[in-house]
Amino acid sequence: MFWYNAVRTYNSEWRKYDYYHDLTEFPKESIKDLPYPFNNPDLIVVELFYNMVKSKLIKELIQGNVPYIIIPRGELTKQAQCRKKFKKSIANIIIAKKYARKAAAIQYLTEQEYIDSSDRWNVNKIIIPNGIEKPDTIKTYFSKNEIKCILIGRIEPYQKGLDLLLDACSLIKEELENANCTITICGPDRENKLDILKATVKEKHLEKIIIFHDAVYGDKKREMLLNSDVFLIPSRFEGHPMALIEALSYGLPCIATVGSNMKSEIEEYNAGWTAENNIYSIKDSILKMIEEKETFEEKSNGSIKLSKIYQWNVLANKSRECFEKIKKET
Repeated sequence: MFWYNAVRTYNSEWRKYDYYHDLTEFPKESIKDLPYPFNNPDLIVVELFYNMVKSKLIKELIQGNVPYIIIPRGELTKQAQCRKKFKKSIANIIIAKKYARKAAAIQYLTEQEYIDSSDRWNVNKIIIPNGIEKPDTIKTYFSKNEIKCILIGRIEPYQKGLDLLLDACSLIKEELENANCTITICGPDRENKLDILKATVKEKHLEKIIIFHDAVYGDKKREMLLNSDVFLIPSRFEGHPMALIEALSYGLPCIATVGSNMKSEIEEYNAGWTAENNIYSIKDSILKMIEEKETFEEKSNGSIKLSKIYQWNVLANKSRECFEKIKKET
């Protein structure tokens, strides 16, 4: 396997893998420029969708004879298409729809992501969720006199539902303060939205409740998850959120909206609390979480059980079978 990062977004954690490579090593953005045998691969798996529209690789993929699978991570859903709608409409007309149609298949991460995307992009689809490695440590204790919630993800108010979360918290400010409940939001501010959110926090007098933190990776992320009591994901839409799956694997109970695409699983495994994508439902779920603090350990067990179905050793065989079938059919 050869992992080629062809976009200018880097993460120091990625470089620990021997099979990781990026534009600093192979700047021409061409499959033909990669070392043998990866310059003539049997199959190409492309993560994300609109980032590739900006890459020179897209024409090589469309015009080439090597089958490729696209993992759009929620970018083809009707909800995602409404965000930056004009830009996406232009991209779709120019090249994006052709890029999707030429793919051997679209890999959706959940059945709901496929339903929200439909067959209009490509009738060939497979459904394989995100995978995780089993952590070597899990949550073994919960705070007694406080509730420490954590949210990990991009500082993007609309998709990540941060505006809904702040509005919900403003409705129950007194209850949150009485419960000594804090919410730490960790993530990169790639779209310069952090100052807007900080202003909202100040306007709603939520400074004692909402804490902002830089993006966390590796050991620091692990430390912060284990030091938290509850994971929050108020997203309006997602593909299949890795941050949520990781939190589950450490044994954190979760509050997840329907937009997380994991609402039904959280309910089935009793791994936390769920909400619709609106202020009042999120507010009610947070209040229920506070009222049911004594169930954190029980829900932690549910979280760990749920995370096991996403471990790589379970998903690897399914991925290989799907990829081999696609290769034979193309």
